[in-house]
Formats: sequence, C-alpha cells, structure tokens
Amino acid sequence: MGLNNYTWPFTQKSSMSEVTANRFAILCGPLAQLCFVIFLPAGLLLPPISPSLTAEQTAEHYRKNLTGMKAGISIMLMTAVFWPIFCAGVNRQLSRIPQVNPTLLWAQLAGGALGGVSMMLPAVFFAATTYRLDRDPVATQCLSDLSWFSFSMLFPPFIAQDLALSWAILSDKRAQPLFPRWLAYATTGLTLTFYPALGVHCVHHGAVAWDGALGFWLGAAGFGLQVGLLVRFMLDAAGKPDLEDDGRVTTT
Repeated sequence: MGLNNYTWPFTQKSSMSEVTANRFAILCGPLAQLCFVIFLPAGLLLPPISPSLTAEQTAEHYRKNLTGMKAGISIMLMTAVFWPIFCAGVNRQLSRIPQVNPTLLWAQLAGGALGGVSMMLPAVFFAATTYRLDRDPVATQCLSDLSWFSFSMLFPPFIAQDLALSWAILSDKRAQPLFPRWLAYATTGLTLTFYPALGVHCVHHGAVAWDGALGFWLGAAGFGLQVGLLVRFMLDAAGKPDLEDDGRVTTT
C-alpha cells in the first residue's frame, strides 16, 4: 500500500504533463495558420492583389507596402515551426486508436511535414519578389506570379494528410470511438474547397483567380474550418483516458 501511495502521484503528474504537451502540440495548428495568414494584412494583400494588374502596378504595390511585407514574410516562415508539431500532436492521438494501421500514422505525419514546407515556401518567393524592387517591373511581376501560385496551389500535401487522418478515424470500430466518425467525412469534404485553386494559373480574373471567390476565399474558409474542427476534437481526445476495445477504461 505504501508503494502504491508513493508512485500514484508521480504517475498522475507524468500523465498531466503529457496531456499538457499534447494539447500544446495541437494548438500549434492554429498558430501555424495565424503565421500563414497574418502576412496578408501586414502586406496590405487582403484581398490579394489582382493578377490582372500591369507589371508597373504590381511593382508599385510592393514598393508602397515594403515594410509590412518584410515583417509578414518573416512571420510566415514560422509556419514550418508550428505545423509539424501540430501534426505530431495529431499523430499521438490517432495512435491511441486500437490496431490503427501504422502506415496511416506515417502517411499523416509525412503529409503534414510536407505541408509545413508548402506553407513556408511562399514566404521565400515573396522575399525574392520584394528584395530588389528597383529591377525591371516585368521581373517583379514574374516573381509575384510565382509567389501567388505557390500560395494558392501547394495544397496537395494537406489532402494526403487528411486522407490518412480520416482513414485512421474510421478504422476505430469501438462503440465509443475516440473521435466521432462524422469528423472524418467532414474534414475530407472540406478538402474539396481546395481544388478550385488548381485553376489559378489558367485565368487572370474571375472566381477561380488567386484573388477570386473560389480560388482564394472558399479554400481559405475551408482550411480554417477544417483545422478548427480537428483542434476541437483533438483537444477533447487528449483529455480522455484510453479505452479497451469494448469501451472500458484501461487500467494501469
């Protein structure tokens, strides 16, 4: 009895520390998104500049907002710090599903890690765009196009991440699953909002352009809602005890 009384507080403290670390990791998802989008208002790019602007108009916009652009670029780079941590936190919760396929866990983590790179790359391209604004405006416009294409189109890693995540959630066949099964369908459905951005390189104006309702606003709303749902249920899961296959609490 004395030994049990001695070790129980230690075990409880360790468990609480793990829950805190897991919740911090999960909250890194919204932090990564914040670092990604804060660049837009900082550079007066919300809404984004139109792809139909002339080369001189494009260069002039960046000249007028250079300080904000530089600050926003530096902050956007931090997405590559927070997003992989978020993905690790998601993986930790998914790993608690009984007999979950390890391939799904690795796929989720790999897709998320690559997603962190894809969130960071636009910052590098925007940095190149604004680095020498005394150059020919046509060169600046070319770099600006590359920046916006990378901002809009580098979403496929998130689709891979979501497919693995949703599959793992649906593999939980217990009567009381760790996550509600509808969450898998909801997050996968929200990835459909990303696909219109595949056409941003084909048009200079309209709904599918990088500043359009489908090319920008729909995907931004879908991504925000998707991560919001995940964070909500991942935080709940982090505070739940592990259950046996039949739904009973695991005892140690």
